[in-house]
Amino acid sequence: MAGRRAGVLSDGAVPLSATVATIAGTWSRAFAMLDANPDPNPLTAAHLAAIGLDLCLRGQSCFHIRVEGSDLSLHRVAYWDQFAGGRFHLHIAHPHQTETIRALAGEVLMLTINSPANAPWQGRPPFQMMGGSPRLMADIERAVAGAVDWVGRGVLPFPDAVPEEQQNAAIRGLKGGGMLATIRSKADFATSTGSNRASEFRRVELTPDLEQADLNPTVDQLHNRLLAAAGIPPALLTPSGNAGAMREAYRLFCLQTVEPLARTLLPELSKIGVMSLSTRSMLSADVAGRARAVGTLVGAGVPLDQAMQLVGWGKADGGAYE
Repeated sequence: MAGRRAGVLSDGAVPLSATVATIAGTWSRAFAMLDANPDPNPLTAAHLAAIGLDLCLRGQSCFHIRVEGSDLSLHRVAYWDQFAGGRFHLHIAHPHQTETIRALAGEVLMLTINSPANAPWQGRPPFQMMGGSPRLMADIERAVAGAVDWVGRGVLPFPDAVPEEQQNAAIRGLKGGGMLATIRSKADFATSTGSNRASEFRRVELTPDLEQADLNPTVDQLHNRLLAAAGIPPALLTPSGNAGAMREAYRLFCLQTVEPLARTLLPELSKIGVMSLSTRSMLSADVAGRARAVGTLVGAGVPLDQAMQLVGWGKADGGAYE
């Protein structure tokens, strides 16, 4: 488990819990929706999605900037070594080989978030700042996974006619993955199962009763806390399906998580000519919400043209709203 957690914080190349995978996927898709200006620029939706994923799992994302003809291109760096004086050793993964490049700071796009004061060149993912919550989630998953191994297993009486070697092998098999073990006598049966010695032989189920552990409230609370700590309002992923609450949570996620993060990346993105990252496409995707906003504004006395502009619907050259 320690190695798994270390893998999450280093490169994300490990199996993730459903909650962590949800957070990483939400960040990645949100960044893919950002509008980079001016256009054209080297940042594609694939690059933006990779940046969102890296920032979520590693707290930093690195690309090598190359000039190909008259255009700039970005190549994602798997891992790197950073030295004093703005020097880098970059390692770019390819099928069956790794390309190693020496580069200067001007050739490297180094994007970081949550940098500590004692190491401002390093980023920190939200999971590292959460402390024990992700570890507790992983420990709960480990406990449940360990309990699942015992599902369907049980203990039965064993006739004395069966050789002792076979009886011992059956009991060892239960620990090693078998589904059924047997007991030689009523005394052994009582000792192993906690039953009365005089009681009759019967199958005793070893399937864990997870209902008594009452893990669901703990897991739900952890799930919501992990989402909130990663900047995702839990209402955005609520099982209740409240469309109004989810729409407001989506707007909150855009304005209070994605947009501030995007602004912190702009100084570094200026190396490739990107002056702004806008959430306009994300917000404009909610057509129903904008339509209701226009109705509310017009009902409050705001002129229609002004209301349309306030919600992001401007007129195109042909006079139609877009």
